[in-house]
Amino acid sequence: MTAHVLRRVTALGLVASCIALVSSCGLFRSSVPAEPAGAHAVAPPRLAQLDFSRRAMFAQCIPPACPTRTPKTLAPETPSQPVGREAAVTPAESVAPAPLVHDPATEAESSRTVIVQFGLGSAKLSPAARSQLNGAMGDALHVRRIKIVGRTDSIGPLAFNESLALARALAVRDHLRKTHPTLAATLTLQARGACCFIAANDTLAGRTQNRRAEVVFQMSGKDMP
Repeated sequence: MTAHVLRRVTALGLVASCIALVSSCGLFRSSVPAEPAGAHAVAPPRLAQLDFSRRAMFAQCIPPACPTRTPKTLAPETPSQPVGREAAVTPAESVAPAPLVHDPATEAESSRTVIVQFGLGSAKLSPAARSQLNGAMGDALHVRRIKIVGRTDSIGPLAFNESLALARALAVRDHLRKTHPTLAATLTLQARGACCFIAANDTLAGRTQNRRAEVVFQMSGKDMP
C-alpha cells in the first residue's frame, strides 16, 4: 500500500515538472517578438562618405546606419545696394592722342603736266620743245611715272592723224630716254589723233595748240617746285 502511494506521488511530481518546463519555454518565446509576416529583407550595403574635404573617406554601411544625406541649397542672394549717380558715372581719364607718324610711302602723288607743240604735219621736236622737256624734268631721281599722250588737230584724214599722234608721243619718249636713260621703265605712251582738243580748230592759233604732246610727270608732293 505504501509503495503504491509513493509511485503515484512520483508520477504526479514528474507531470508537474513537465508542466513547469513547458510554461517556462513559453515565457522565453514570448519575450522575443517574432518578425511580422511580410517584413522586408535587410537592405544591401552601400558606399557612404564619412568625412569632408581632404579628410574624406569612404566605407560600406547598411541602412539605417548610413549617414544622412544633406540636400544642398543655394545661398540667398544679397540685395544690391543702390548706387548714386556720382559713383555710377566715373569720368574717363583724358589721354592725349598719339602723334601721327609721317610715312613718306603713303604720301599722295602729285602730278605735273608739260605740253610741247609741234609743227603742221610734223613729229619733230623743236629746240624750244627739247629745252622745255629738259627744264621740266627737275630731279629725275624722284620721278615715279611719266605718261606721254600724243595729239593732233582736226585737219586731215583720221588714219593719218592717228599715226601722227603716235609719232609725236614716240619723239618725246626717245628724247627722255636719251637724256635720262634710267627713266625708261617709267614711260608709258598714249596716242589718239583728232581728239580731245584744248582749243577750237577753226582758227590757226587753235589748231596750233591742238598739235601737241602732253607729258604728265607723277612724283611725290615734296619733290614739286
